[in-house]
Amino acid sequence: MRRCNAFFILLFALSCFACAGGNSAKKIPEHITAGTKEMAGGIARYNKGCYQDSLEYFFKAHELFVASDQLSGIAMSLNNIGNVYRITGDFDSALLFFDEAFAIYSDMGDPLGGVQVLSNKVATLIDGDRLEQAEKVLNIAEEMAKKNRILFAPLLTNKGIVFIKKTEYRRAEEVMQTALSNTDPENLLEFAAVNFALGKLMFETQRYEKAVDFFKTALTADRLIGFNKSIADDLDAIGSAYLKLEKDELAINFLKRCVEIYALMGNHKKVQNIMEKLEKASEKTGIDLTITKHFINRWLEGKVLESICE
Repeated sequence: MRRCNAFFILLFALSCFACAGGNSAKKIPEHITAGTKEMAGGIARYNKGCYQDSLEYFFKAHELFVASDQLSGIAMSLNNIGNVYRITGDFDSALLFFDEAFAIYSDMGDPLGGVQVLSNKVATLIDGDRLEQAEKVLNIAEEMAKKNRILFAPLLTNKGIVFIKKTEYRRAEEVMQTALSNTDPENLLEFAAVNFALGKLMFETQRYEKAVDFFKTALTADRLIGFNKSIADDLDAIGSAYLKLEKDELAINFLKRCVEIYALMGNHKKVQNIMEKLEKASEKTGIDLTITKHFINRWLEGKVLESICE
C-alpha cells in the first residue's frame, strides 16, 4: 500500500480565493491565507519525496491555523502531518494525528472530512499489517458515508486492498471497479491510486498484461502530479510485471528508471531491492548496468547537483 492520502489544500485554497476576483472583491486578510500558503509548500515537497521538509511546512501551517482559529485548516494540517508519518513508517504517530483531525471534523459537523481522515487511517492500519483494526475503522467510515450519502472513492479502494490482503480477489475487483467508475480522471491523485491498486490486484491474480496497463495509467497520472515516490512505485510495479511475463529487456528499462528516482530520494533500502532485480535480469539479457550503478552510487553518496527538495 502506498497512497490514498487525502490532501484538501486545493479546495480550501479555492474557497479562500474564489471571492477575490473582480474589481469589487474584498482583499482576503493575510492571516487567513498564510496557513494555506504553508500547506501548499508542504504538499509540493511531499510529492517530491522530501518528507522532513514537508513536515516542517505542515507544522507551520498548523500553527498559523491555530493562531487564527481556522478549524478546517487545523484539521487539514493534522491530516497531512499524519500522512507524512504514515509514508515514513511511523504508523503510531500517524494514527494519533488522524484521530485528532477526525475529532475536529466531528465537532465541526463535517462528515466528508471525517470520512476522508478515516480512509487515511484505514490505509495506515493496512500498511502496518493491522488488518483487523483496519476493518473496524473501515466499517465506521462506511457507516458514516452511507448515513451522509457520501461516495468517497479512496475508501472503496482501501476496502478493495483489505480484500486483496485476505485473498478475496473477486470481492476486491468488484469494489475497485466501483471505485474506478466513481473516480474523476481529472482528480489525478485518486485516479492514480485506484489504478495502481487495480494493477496490484491483476498482479496478485497473475493477469500481468492487465496489471501493466493499470500501472501505466497510474504512472501517467503520477507524472502529471509530480509525485516522485509514486512514479518510482509505478515503474517498479511495471518492471516486476514484465519480469513475470519474461520480458526482461522491457523490465530492465522500467527498473533502471525506478532505481534512479529512489537513489535521488536517498532511499537506500529501495535501491538495494530494485538492484537485486536488475542484476538478475542483467545476467539473463547481458544488458550492461555500469552507467546506472555509477549514477545511483553517486547520488546515494549525496553528490546531487540539483536537489529535488529545492
